[in-house]
Amino acid sequence: MTEESTGLMDRINSIKPLHLIIAVLVLFIAVVILAVMLAQDTPRIADTGQEAETVAMVNGNPVYKDDLFEVLYAQGGPDALEQLIARELIAQEAKRLNIEISEAELDEEIEQIVSENFQGSRDDFLSVLEFYGISEESFVEDARLNLLVRKLAMTEIETTEQDLLDFFESHSYLFEEPQQVEARHILVESEEEARAIIEGLNDGEDFAELAAQNSIDLSNKDNAGYLGFFGRGEMVAEFEDAAFSLEIGEISDAVQTMFGFHIIELLDRTEEVEVQFEEVKDDVMEALIDERVPLVINDLVLKLYEQSEIEYLL
Repeated sequence: MTEESTGLMDRINSIKPLHLIIAVLVLFIAVVILAVMLAQDTPRIADTGQEAETVAMVNGNPVYKDDLFEVLYAQGGPDALEQLIARELIAQEAKRLNIEISEAELDEEIEQIVSENFQGSRDDFLSVLEFYGISEESFVEDARLNLLVRKLAMTEIETTEQDLLDFFESHSYLFEEPQQVEARHILVESEEEARAIIEGLNDGEDFAELAAQNSIDLSNKDNAGYLGFFGRGEMVAEFEDAAFSLEIGEISDAVQTMFGFHIIELLDRTEEVEVQFEEVKDDVMEALIDERVPLVINDLVLKLYEQSEIEYLL
């Protein structure tokens, strides 16, 4: 059993957790980029007046904390400093406007992230954070900042009915309900194994038992190989083509992908539904706001930089 097969469906599904982590930070990244551009030519003064602190000894010779800091700062410190300054400007402006993020709002945001992207599994959520070197505390604070940025931007954003209609017409693909299929699979390493399993299924053997005994997809082998519903573009091409070509209840021949050989059973399908504006009006509003927030917040940070007194001591 290879490490590649572990959590296979996370990768088949375009590694959604990684996209999620990036998405949570998108709004603030836009702010940071602007902040860095604003301050990249700002002079700095290095004079801490503090006694040198030793962080390591090499054959009896010290490595000082100040030296470590200078190396880290040269490798990306200016950008990190601008991030902290931008955060502080946003926090101060929010305080001035009496805008806060409650613990209930923050908990709801994290719960929604876990529910929508990790099938409700907090353990999976924490595992992905650990894999990418992100602490839970850091992620939560970035989520808090993301909510704060959105609330700040909302004080500047106004939308009309015509704005919503125009956005819906130009972004209709965001609100369509595409055709989906529900399926389960068994993944093995060789075509010979796959054909033996197919023969067993044809002889009446139980799909769930064969998945538990043979599948190398550890993410669902003990759940009868269940994949849930998915649409086009969510799976690798060979897998998708085979799944969408099946009839309900039909089992595929051996399907080869980069991960191995799959035996797929189609459980159900839903047909594409063309939605009407009034049915998704609230979703249109949310999507339009999401599009406008980065532009609005960039303008706000630019104004805050111009109005604030910022003294660089590095």
